[in-house]
Amino acid sequence: MIKLKKLKLGAVTVFLLGATLAALPSPGVLATPNQTGKQDQEKPMNPCNPCAQKKAQNPCNPCAKKAQNPCNPCGGKMASGEVYVAATSHRGWPKVNTKPLLSKAHGGMFVTSYTNTTAQSAIRGAAASFPVGAILVKDSYANESGKPGAKGTVFAMEKTQDGWLWVTTDAKGHITGKGNNQEMKMCADCHAQAKMDYAYLRSN
Repeated sequence: MIKLKKLKLGAVTVFLLGATLAALPSPGVLATPNQTGKQDQEKPMNPCNPCAQKKAQNPCNPCAKKAQNPCNPCGGKMASGEVYVAATSHRGWPKVNTKPLLSKAHGGMFVTSYTNTTAQSAIRGAAASFPVGAILVKDSYANESGKPGAKGTVFAMEKTQDGWLWVTTDAKGHITGKGNNQEMKMCADCHAQAKMDYAYLRSN
């Protein structure tokens, strides 16, 4: 019986000694008990979330700077000194929609569209296309809890000898973007699907 107890005690001693040696760092390696925890703290919260960075690296990041153009968050340009007259003188024109409509294509904002006399005549006559001189202007308003809020970007399309001229301005009519189908490709590509000569004429 005494020999058996000694054997058991020896086995336990060997086991504990082996466990202790295994826990010790191998030769040439310094023990850093908090290294793993420190690395976890320094690891970025979420590399897929650009808003998690203290300083945005991408000017197209909507968290970094408020975009001037709700249709194109990467194209936020400062307004120029040039004023597009139609963007300030269209309020007396016929409305396409009697009340603001929510437009996902225009940054999820509410919009109201207007047409000048030339464009209105083509619409009423069910023409296949607009004549030179036709102008359509779209006011946009911020979506504030499901209702139109502050006025935002003004969008316009003007029919010229060379086709449609696309224009965006700030709320006061100062131009932020201007060009033909090639220069304002985003606008042209979207409106190319419209039933009447690049114009969406939804009303209510």
